[in-house]
Amino acid sequence: MSGGAFAQGSNTYTVTGVDVDVTAPDAVQARQQGIAEARRKAAKMLVDRVVAPEDRARVTIPGDASLEGMVRGIEFVRERSAPGRYIATLNVVFQPDPVKAWLSQAGVKVAETVSRPALVIPLWKGQAGVEPLNDSNAWREAWRTLDTSSSAVPVTVLRGDQLDQNAVTAEELYVGDVSALARLNERYRAPTIVVAIVEGSKDGGPLTVGGLRYDAQTGARSEIPRTTVPDSTQLATAAQQIHQKLDEQWRSVATVRRDSQDTLDVYVPIRALGDWVQVRQRLGSVPAVKGVVVRQLESDRAELRLEYFGTTDELQRTLASAGLVLDKDADKWRLQVR
Repeated sequence: MSGGAFAQGSNTYTVTGVDVDVTAPDAVQARQQGIAEARRKAAKMLVDRVVAPEDRARVTIPGDASLEGMVRGIEFVRERSAPGRYIATLNVVFQPDPVKAWLSQAGVKVAETVSRPALVIPLWKGQAGVEPLNDSNAWREAWRTLDTSSSAVPVTVLRGDQLDQNAVTAEELYVGDVSALARLNERYRAPTIVVAIVEGSKDGGPLTVGGLRYDAQTGARSEIPRTTVPDSTQLATAAQQIHQKLDEQWRSVATVRRDSQDTLDVYVPIRALGDWVQVRQRLGSVPAVKGVVVRQLESDRAELRLEYFGTTDELQRTLASAGLVLDKDADKWRLQVR
Protein backbone atom coordinates (compact mmCIF):
# COMPACT_ATOMS: atom_id res chain seq x y z
CA MET A 1 0.00 0.00 0.00
CA SER A 2 1.31 3.42 -0.88
CA GLY A 3 2.20 6.18 1.56
CA GLY A 4 -0.45 8.41 0.01
CA ALA A 5 -3.18 5.89 0.69
CA PHE A 6 -2.15 5.71 4.32
CA ALA A 7 -2.08 9.46 4.67
CA GLN A 8 -5.69 9.64 3.55
CA GLY A 9 -6.77 6.85 5.89
CA SER A 10 -4.89 7.93 9.00
CA ASN A 11 -7.10 7.43 12.07
CA THR A 12 -7.44 5.72 15.43
CA TYR A 13 -6.42 2.33 14.05
CA THR A 14 -3.35 3.47 12.12
CA VAL A 15 -0.12 3.17 14.12
CA THR A 16 2.82 5.04 12.60
CA GLY A 17 6.55 5.01 13.23
CA VAL A 18 6.99 1.39 14.38
CA ASP A 19 10.75 0.70 14.49
CA VAL A 20 12.17 -2.83 14.29
CA ASP A 21 15.70 -4.24 14.24
CA VAL A 22 15.77 -8.03 13.91
CA THR A 23 18.49 -10.60 13.30
CA ALA A 24 17.93 -14.10 11.89
CA PRO A 25 19.85 -16.80 9.99
CA ASP A 26 19.22 -15.00 6.69
CA ALA A 27 17.73 -11.77 5.33
CA VAL A 28 14.41 -13.34 4.28
CA GLN A 29 13.74 -14.75 7.75
CA ALA A 30 14.88 -11.50 9.34
CA ARG A 31 12.35 -9.55 7.27
CA GLN A 32 9.52 -11.96 8.09
CA GLN A 33 10.33 -11.81 11.79
CA GLY A 34 10.67 -8.04 11.62
CA ILE A 35 7.19 -7.63 10.15
CA ALA A 36 5.75 -9.95 12.82
CA GLU A 37 7.49 -7.93 15.52
CA ALA A 38 6.12 -4.71 14.01
CA ARG A 39 2.58 -6.09 14.30
CA ARG A 40 3.18 -6.96 17.98
CA LYS A 41 4.70 -3.56 18.77
CA ALA A 42 1.93 -1.76 16.89
CA ALA A 43 -0.71 -3.70 18.82
CA LYS A 44 0.90 -2.62 22.09
CA MET A 45 1.05 1.00 20.87
CA LEU A 46 -2.61 0.80 19.87
CA VAL A 47 -3.56 -0.45 23.33
CA ASP A 48 -1.64 2.46 24.88
CA ARG A 49 -3.56 4.82 22.61
CA VAL A 50 -7.14 3.61 23.07
CA VAL A 51 -7.19 1.91 26.49
CA ALA A 52 -7.06 3.81 29.77
CA PRO A 53 -3.79 3.29 31.73
CA GLU A 54 -5.55 1.52 34.61
CA ASP A 55 -7.04 -1.08 32.21
CA ARG A 56 -4.01 -1.90 30.07
CA ALA A 57 -2.74 -4.72 32.28
CA ARG A 58 -5.96 -6.62 31.54
CA VAL A 59 -5.23 -6.73 27.80
CA THR A 60 -3.18 -9.63 26.41
CA ILE A 61 -1.56 -9.16 23.00
CA PRO A 62 -2.83 -11.94 20.67
CA GLY A 63 -0.55 -14.42 18.96
CA ASP A 64 1.05 -13.72 15.59
CA ALA A 65 -1.62 -15.58 13.59
CA SER A 66 -4.48 -13.65 15.22
CA LEU A 67 -2.65 -10.34 14.84
CA GLU A 68 -2.07 -10.98 11.15
CA GLY A 69 -5.84 -11.30 10.72
CA MET A 70 -6.41 -7.97 12.48
CA VAL A 71 -4.04 -6.02 10.22
CA ARG A 72 -5.44 -4.44 7.06
CA GLY A 73 -2.10 -3.33 5.66
CA ILE A 74 1.49 -2.31 6.31
CA GLU A 75 3.39 0.63 4.87
CA PHE A 76 7.17 0.32 4.63
CA VAL A 77 8.39 3.83 5.42
CA ARG A 78 12.07 2.87 5.57
CA GLU A 79 13.72 -0.52 5.40
CA ARG A 80 17.25 -1.79 5.17
CA SER A 81 18.40 -5.37 4.89
CA ALA A 82 21.81 -6.84 5.59
CA PRO A 83 22.99 -10.44 5.84
CA GLY A 84 20.83 -11.89 8.62
CA ARG A 85 19.45 -8.50 9.70
CA TYR A 86 16.38 -6.37 9.00
CA ILE A 87 16.03 -2.73 10.10
CA ALA A 88 12.85 -0.82 9.27
CA THR A 89 10.25 1.76 10.19
CA LEU A 90 6.71 0.67 9.41
CA ASN A 91 3.16 2.00 9.65
CA VAL A 92 0.54 -0.59 10.59
CA VAL A 93 -3.18 -0.23 9.83
CA PHE A 94 -5.54 -2.38 11.89
CA GLN A 95 -9.10 -3.38 11.01
CA PRO A 96 -11.41 -1.73 13.57
CA ASP A 97 -13.96 -4.52 14.08
CA PRO A 98 -11.52 -7.34 15.01
CA VAL A 99 -9.67 -4.95 17.32
CA LYS A 100 -12.88 -3.88 19.04
CA ALA A 101 -13.89 -7.53 19.46
CA TRP A 102 -10.48 -8.36 21.00
CA LEU A 103 -10.63 -5.47 23.46
CA SER A 104 -14.29 -6.11 24.27
CA GLN A 105 -13.36 -9.65 25.31
CA ALA A 106 -10.86 -8.13 27.74
CA GLY A 107 -13.71 -6.09 29.26
CA VAL A 108 -11.99 -2.72 28.93
CA LYS A 109 -13.28 0.66 27.83
CA VAL A 110 -11.98 1.81 24.47
CA ALA A 111 -11.40 5.32 23.11
CA GLU A 112 -13.39 4.96 19.91
CA THR A 113 -11.77 7.89 18.13
CA VAL A 114 -8.58 9.90 18.12
CA SER A 115 -9.05 13.63 18.57
CA ARG A 116 -8.27 15.95 15.70
CA PRO A 117 -4.91 17.57 16.52
CA ALA A 118 -4.98 20.16 19.28
CA LEU A 119 -3.23 23.45 18.57
CA VAL A 120 -0.50 24.30 21.08
CA ILE A 121 0.69 27.90 21.34
CA PRO A 122 3.96 28.00 23.33
CA LEU A 123 4.58 31.47 24.76
CA TRP A 124 7.50 32.76 26.82
CA LYS A 125 7.13 35.84 29.00
CA GLY A 126 10.32 37.44 30.27
CA GLN A 127 11.09 40.74 31.95
CA ALA A 128 10.64 42.62 28.67
CA GLY A 129 7.21 41.08 28.04
CA VAL A 130 5.86 38.26 25.87
CA GLU A 131 8.33 37.05 23.25
CA PRO A 132 7.27 37.19 19.55
CA LEU A 133 5.34 34.27 18.09
CA ASN A 134 8.33 33.18 16.00
CA ASP A 135 10.76 33.25 18.94
CA SER A 136 13.06 30.22 19.17
CA ASN A 137 13.33 29.02 22.76
CA ALA A 138 13.46 25.88 24.90
CA TRP A 139 9.70 25.90 25.51
CA ARG A 140 8.82 25.89 21.82
CA GLU A 141 11.45 23.21 21.24
CA ALA A 142 9.97 21.06 24.03
CA TRP A 143 6.62 21.04 22.24
CA ARG A 144 8.12 20.67 18.77
CA THR A 145 9.97 17.50 19.78
CA LEU A 146 7.14 15.98 21.85
CA ASP A 147 6.06 12.78 20.13
CA THR A 148 2.26 12.57 20.21
CA SER A 149 1.79 10.43 17.10
CA SER A 150 0.56 7.43 19.10
CA SER A 151 -1.52 9.49 21.51
CA ALA A 152 -5.30 9.86 21.58
CA VAL A 153 -4.64 13.60 21.24
CA PRO A 154 -1.93 14.50 18.70
CA VAL A 155 -0.82 18.13 18.71
CA THR A 156 0.12 20.76 16.16
CA VAL A 157 2.50 23.49 17.31
CA LEU A 158 1.79 27.07 16.23
CA ARG A 159 3.95 27.94 13.23
CA GLY A 160 4.48 31.53 14.33
CA ASP A 161 5.06 32.64 10.75
CA GLN A 162 3.92 35.85 9.09
CA LEU A 163 0.37 34.56 8.56
CA ASP A 164 0.02 33.91 12.29
CA GLN A 165 1.58 37.26 13.15
CA ASN A 166 -0.84 39.06 10.82
CA ALA A 167 -3.80 37.38 12.54
CA VAL A 168 -2.90 37.88 16.21
CA THR A 169 -0.33 39.30 18.61
CA ALA A 170 1.51 37.35 21.27
CA GLU A 171 -0.02 39.62 23.91
CA GLU A 172 -3.58 38.79 22.74
CA LEU A 173 -2.83 35.09 23.02
CA TYR A 174 -1.15 35.53 26.40
CA VAL A 175 -4.33 36.99 27.92
CA GLY A 176 -6.52 34.39 26.17
CA ASP A 177 -8.42 36.84 23.96
CA VAL A 178 -11.25 34.67 22.59
CA SER A 179 -11.69 36.68 19.38
CA ALA A 180 -7.94 36.41 18.69
CA LEU A 181 -8.03 32.65 19.29
CA ALA A 182 -10.97 32.36 16.88
CA ARG A 183 -9.15 34.38 14.19
CA LEU A 184 -6.06 32.22 14.55
CA ASN A 185 -8.10 29.03 14.41
CA GLU A 186 -9.52 29.94 11.01
CA ARG A 187 -6.17 28.66 9.78
CA TYR A 188 -5.67 25.61 12.01
CA ARG A 189 -9.26 24.39 12.52
CA ALA A 190 -8.32 22.74 15.82
CA PRO A 191 -11.04 21.51 18.22
CA THR A 192 -8.88 22.47 21.19
CA ILE A 193 -6.36 25.27 21.64
CA VAL A 194 -3.76 25.19 24.41
CA VAL A 195 -1.96 28.43 25.25
CA ALA A 196 1.06 27.05 27.12
CA ILE A 197 2.96 29.78 28.95
CA VAL A 198 6.39 29.89 30.56
CA GLU A 199 7.33 32.88 32.69
CA GLY A 200 10.87 33.65 33.80
CA SER A 201 14.36 34.39 32.54
CA LYS A 202 15.90 32.53 29.62
CA ASP A 203 19.29 33.00 31.29
CA GLY A 204 18.57 30.49 34.06
CA GLY A 205 16.72 30.00 37.31
CA PRO A 206 13.23 28.75 38.17
CA LEU A 207 10.40 29.06 35.65
CA THR A 208 6.63 29.13 36.08
CA VAL A 209 4.55 27.01 33.69
CA GLY A 210 0.82 27.52 33.17
CA GLY A 211 -1.68 28.73 30.59
CA LEU A 212 -5.18 27.95 29.44
CA ARG A 213 -7.18 25.45 27.42
CA TYR A 214 -9.86 26.69 25.01
CA ASP A 215 -12.54 24.44 23.53
CA ALA A 216 -13.20 25.84 20.06
CA GLN A 217 -16.48 23.93 19.81
CA THR A 218 -18.12 24.91 23.11
CA GLY A 219 -16.23 28.13 23.87
CA ALA A 220 -15.31 26.81 27.31
CA ARG A 221 -12.05 28.00 28.86
CA SER A 222 -10.12 26.34 31.66
CA GLU A 223 -6.88 27.26 33.36
CA ILE A 224 -3.78 25.07 33.28
CA PRO A 225 -2.63 24.94 36.93
CA ARG A 226 0.59 26.88 37.46
CA THR A 227 3.65 24.88 38.44
CA THR A 228 7.30 25.76 38.97
CA VAL A 229 10.26 23.97 37.40
CA PRO A 230 13.86 24.52 38.54
CA ASP A 231 15.21 25.43 35.09
CA SER A 232 14.70 25.07 31.35
CA THR A 233 16.00 21.47 31.30
CA GLN A 234 12.68 20.43 32.87
CA LEU A 235 10.47 22.04 30.24
CA ALA A 236 10.17 18.85 28.17
CA THR A 237 8.71 17.10 31.23
CA ALA A 238 6.33 20.02 31.80
CA ALA A 239 5.10 19.77 28.19
CA GLN A 240 4.56 16.03 28.63
CA GLN A 241 2.48 16.62 31.76
CA ILE A 242 0.25 19.20 30.06
CA HIS A 243 -0.25 16.86 27.12
CA GLN A 244 -1.02 13.94 29.44
CA LYS A 245 -3.85 15.98 30.97
CA LEU A 246 -5.20 16.70 27.48
CA ASP A 247 -5.11 12.99 26.74
CA GLU A 248 -7.01 12.18 29.95
CA GLN A 249 -9.66 14.79 29.20
CA TRP A 250 -10.22 13.40 25.71
CA ARG A 251 -10.51 9.84 27.05
CA SER A 252 -13.29 10.98 29.39
CA VAL A 253 -15.33 11.73 26.25
CA ALA A 254 -14.05 9.14 23.79
CA THR A 255 -13.79 6.05 26.00
CA VAL A 256 -16.68 3.63 25.60
CA ARG A 257 -17.51 0.24 27.08
CA ARG A 258 -19.23 -1.62 24.27
CA ASP A 259 -20.67 -4.45 26.37
CA SER A 260 -23.61 -2.28 27.51
CA GLN A 261 -26.04 -0.59 25.12
CA ASP A 262 -29.39 1.16 25.56
CA THR A 263 -31.76 3.78 24.09
CA LEU A 264 -33.11 7.00 25.56
CA ASP A 265 -35.89 9.29 24.33
CA VAL A 266 -35.05 12.98 24.78
CA TYR A 267 -36.37 16.32 23.64
CA VAL A 268 -34.34 19.35 22.53
CA PRO A 269 -35.84 22.80 23.20
CA ILE A 270 -35.30 25.05 20.16
CA ARG A 271 -35.29 28.79 20.74
CA ALA A 272 -33.29 29.54 17.58
CA LEU A 273 -32.11 27.51 14.60
CA GLY A 274 -28.59 27.56 16.00
CA ASP A 275 -29.72 25.56 19.06
CA TRP A 276 -30.69 22.57 16.92
CA VAL A 277 -27.58 22.84 14.73
CA GLN A 278 -25.26 22.92 17.76
CA VAL A 279 -26.94 19.93 19.41
CA ARG A 280 -26.65 17.86 16.22
CA GLN A 281 -22.99 18.79 15.72
CA ARG A 282 -22.03 18.03 19.30
CA LEU A 283 -23.90 14.74 19.38
CA GLY A 284 -21.89 13.70 16.34
CA SER A 285 -18.65 14.22 18.29
CA VAL A 286 -19.61 11.89 21.17
CA PRO A 287 -18.42 8.31 20.52
CA ALA A 288 -20.73 6.93 23.23
CA VAL A 289 -23.70 7.92 21.04
CA LYS A 290 -24.11 5.10 18.54
CA GLY A 291 -27.05 6.58 16.67
CA VAL A 292 -29.65 9.36 16.68
CA VAL A 293 -33.20 9.00 15.37
CA VAL A 294 -35.21 12.20 14.88
CA ARG A 295 -38.72 11.18 15.90
CA GLN A 296 -40.32 14.61 15.53
CA LEU A 297 -39.06 18.07 14.55
CA GLU A 298 -41.08 21.21 15.21
CA SER A 299 -40.24 24.90 15.32
CA ASP A 300 -39.74 24.93 19.09
CA ARG A 301 -38.52 21.40 19.87
CA ALA A 302 -37.07 18.20 18.49
CA GLU A 303 -37.77 14.74 19.83
CA LEU A 304 -34.90 12.27 19.50
CA ARG A 305 -34.12 8.68 20.33
CA LEU A 306 -30.48 8.19 21.31
CA GLU A 307 -28.77 4.83 20.94
CA TYR A 308 -25.77 4.81 23.27
CA PHE A 309 -23.11 2.69 24.90
CA GLY A 310 -22.77 2.54 28.69
CA THR A 311 -25.10 3.76 31.42
CA THR A 312 -27.24 6.90 31.57
CA ASP A 313 -24.87 8.40 34.15
CA GLU A 314 -21.90 7.79 31.84
CA LEU A 315 -23.85 9.30 28.94
CA GLN A 316 -24.56 12.44 30.97
CA ARG A 317 -20.86 12.85 31.78
CA THR A 318 -19.67 12.38 28.21
CA LEU A 319 -22.34 14.72 26.85
CA ALA A 320 -21.30 17.33 29.43
CA SER A 321 -17.72 17.11 28.15
CA ALA A 322 -19.08 17.95 24.68
CA GLY A 323 -20.95 20.98 26.02
CA LEU A 324 -24.38 19.33 26.24
CA VAL A 325 -26.63 19.05 29.30
CA LEU A 326 -28.85 15.98 29.70
CA ASP A 327 -31.26 16.30 32.62
CA LYS A 328 -34.76 15.40 33.74
CA ASP A 329 -37.58 17.88 33.09
CA ALA A 330 -40.55 16.48 35.00
CA ASP A 331 -40.82 12.94 33.60
CA LYS A 332 -38.92 13.59 30.35
CA TRP A 333 -35.24 13.77 29.48
CA ARG A 334 -34.13 17.15 28.12
CA LEU A 335 -31.00 17.73 26.02
CA GLN A 336 -29.62 21.21 25.38
CA VAL A 337 -26.44 23.18 24.83
CA ARG A 338 -24.70 24.17 28.04
